[in-house]
Amino acid sequence: MFANVSSGALIGINAQQVSVEVDISRGLPQVLIVGLPDASISEAKERVKAAIKTSGFDIPLGRIVVNMAPADLRKEGSHFDLPIAIGILISSGQLKPVKNIWFVGELSLSGELKPSHGILPITAAAKAHGIESIIVPKGNGKEASLIKGIKVYAANSLNEVVEILIDQNRADQFLVPEQAFDANDGLEFKGQDLKYVKGQYQAKRALEIAAAGGHNLLFVGEPGGGKSMLAGCLPTILPPMTQEMALEVTKIYSVAGHLASSGKSLIRTRPFRSPHHSISGAGLIGGGSNPKPGEVSLAHHGVLFLDELAEFDKRTLDNLRQPIESGEVMIARARLSAQYPSRFLLIGACNPYTGTKSKSVNRLVLSAPLWDRFGLIVWVPSLKAEELIDFDSEKQESSESVRERVFIAWENQRQRYEKAGHIGMNNAQMRPKDIKEYCQLSESAQSLLKRAVTDLALTGRTYDHVLRVSRTIADLASSQSIEDEHIAEAVQYRVSQEAILSMG
Repeated sequence: MFANVSSGALIGINAQQVSVEVDISRGLPQVLIVGLPDASISEAKERVKAAIKTSGFDIPLGRIVVNMAPADLRKEGSHFDLPIAIGILISSGQLKPVKNIWFVGELSLSGELKPSHGILPITAAAKAHGIESIIVPKGNGKEASLIKGIKVYAANSLNEVVEILIDQNRADQFLVPEQAFDANDGLEFKGQDLKYVKGQYQAKRALEIAAAGGHNLLFVGEPGGGKSMLAGCLPTILPPMTQEMALEVTKIYSVAGHLASSGKSLIRTRPFRSPHHSISGAGLIGGGSNPKPGEVSLAHHGVLFLDELAEFDKRTLDNLRQPIESGEVMIARARLSAQYPSRFLLIGACNPYTGTKSKSVNRLVLSAPLWDRFGLIVWVPSLKAEELIDFDSEKQESSESVRERVFIAWENQRQRYEKAGHIGMNNAQMRPKDIKEYCQLSESAQSLLKRAVTDLALTGRTYDHVLRVSRTIADLASSQSIEDEHIAEAVQYRVSQEAILSMG
C-alpha cells in the first residue's frame, strides 16, 4: 500500500509543506530515504525501525522507499522521524490512511517522542495550508498551541500517536488547550534598574532617547565607568512587545532550538543578547551549511549589546552594516536561501585606547561607516569620589518612571506614522522623504543646525541622525515641532572619533 503523510520543512523562520511518501515492495529488506535529506534524516531509518519494533508493531519485510517531496528542497532535522514511522505503519497496513493532519517529532529507540525545534513556524505553516490538526511531542505542546485555529495534539510516544489516530474518544485527552499570550511559563530576559547606576546622567539620558526612538547607541569611556551596567538597563525601559512581535521573536528562538532546550513556550520580553567579542561572523550574522539565525536575529525587537567593541573582528563588525540598514539578514546557499528578521537596537561599549592611555592609539576604534551607524555617541567618564560615596539609589529615577516617558514617545510615533501607513515604524527608521516631512525646523533651529554641520563636519548620514534624534527628543517632550533645544541636545551626541579620543 502506498502512504502519504505530511510534515513541514523549515526555511528561515517559516516552513514549507513536505509530503512523506512511503512505498513497500518486494526485495531485500532495506529502507531508502530520497528527496535531498540531510544526515539527521538519513540516519532516521535506524531510529524509526527500532521505535516501531519496541512500540509493539511489525517491521515490514521488503524494500521500503521513503520519498520526501518536493524533491528539490533540502530537508533537515530529526522531526521527520514521526511522519516516516506513521507512513511505514500505514503502508504496511497496520494503520488506516490519514488526511488533513501533520506529524512532527523525533523518535528515540524506545518509541518515545522527544521535543524538536521549529515547532511554532511548522504549526503556523500547517494552519496556513488549511490543516485541521497537528501532532507534536509533549514537550512542544504549549509552543504549538500558541497558533490559534488548529488542533494541537501532544504525545509522549509513538503508541500515543497511534491512539490519537484510531480512537477519537481517547484523542481528546491529548488535545492541548490554546495558550494565552501572557502565559506564565514564558522565557524572560532580565535587566537592571536605572536607579542603581551611579552618576552618568548624560549617558542615562542618551539611553532614554535610544529607547524612545530606536537609535543605535555607543558608549565610549575608560573601564569602570558603568558602560556595561548602563546597557543592561536598556531592556527595563523599553515598552513591552505586542503579541505579533512576541510570536515573531518566538519563531526565531524556536528555529534556533532555544525554546526546546529551555522548556519554555514563548518569548515574553524583549531579547537582550550580549555575545563575546570572539564570536565568528556566522555566529553574529547567521549562516552555516544549513542556515541558522545569528545573534542579530536572536536580538530581533530587542537589544544587541556588543561590549569591548574594539576587540571584535573588523570584518565581523562591518557585516553588521547591512542588517542595521535593512532590518533583515539574507543567507544564500547553493540549494537554499533563508531570510531572518533582524530589527534590533544596537548598543556598543568600548575603551578609547587599544593599549594603555600613555601609549595613545595606533588605529581608529571603528571603521568610519560603522561609526556613522550610531545615532548617539556618548563619552562615559570615570566616576568622581562623591558620586561613589554619597550615592543613594532611592533618590535616583527608576527604570519604571523613565519607561513611562519612553512609552509616551512611542505612542506619539505610532500615531504619526500609522496615519501615513507606516505600521511599526520608529524615528530611527525614517527614510529621507520621511525626515523631510516630519522634521520641520524653525528658522532659528535651522540656523543652529547649519552651524553644527560646519563646525562638526557632519556627513550626510550623521546629518540625518541629528534630525532623527531631535525628532525623538521632541517626542519625549510631547512637542509637535522641533525646537532649538531639541537640535542643541541632539548635536551633543554627534562626536567624532578624534574628539572622543581627545577626551581620554
